[in-house]
Amino acid sequence: MRTGEQRARPRQGLSRERILAEAARIFNRLGYHGATLDDVARALGVTKAALYYHVANKEELLFQCCKVAIAIGLEGIRRAQAETAAPDEQLRRALAAYIEGMTDQLRGSVVILEEGTLSPEHYREVKAERDEYERELRGIIARGVAQEVFVPCDLRLVGFALLGAMNWIPKWYSPAGSRSGREVAEVFAAYLVRGLQASGRAPALTAGAP
Repeated sequence: MRTGEQRARPRQGLSRERILAEAARIFNRLGYHGATLDDVARALGVTKAALYYHVANKEELLFQCCKVAIAIGLEGIRRAQAETAAPDEQLRRALAAYIEGMTDQLRGSVVILEEGTLSPEHYREVKAERDEYERELRGIIARGVAQEVFVPCDLRLVGFALLGAMNWIPKWYSPAGSRSGREVAEVFAAYLVRGLQASGRAPALTAGAP
């Protein structure tokens, strides 16, 4: 017979970060509607009962994955703004932090929601946080335009273009590939920022930059 301590071991080995990373990977690969809690539990090497100790249902997993992804993005923006005043470097660092967080920490993006996946209450909360992230990105771009660091542009459309490019990365990225998440983040962030820079500006990528 298994003791209470033995039964607790599988639960103790399940951190929130590990659960969300596997859930995000599976949602990204199978789609929310195609994935099950059994798939997540199997990937974690635990029973579904052990998973229920941490989450109530699949929808809660998706909700938490979405919140973590946006939190990674917002933290990246705050850190970039604290580290440099240059709009192009702020944007590069913010984008790189978001991409690296998706590829290394979450191992998948669940920011693009399938229709009807979240309850109205959860959807409103995620949408409000996602809108905040988009506003912050557009604010950096607007300052760059005002300082003539970036070319004049439609802030809303450019914001959508940046998010679309970043959120598609987990569709093809593999941690087992030849490039690490950080390398992909640096290349993509520099490329995306370079497309906005005014003519004659040097690329924002700097040696050894995060």
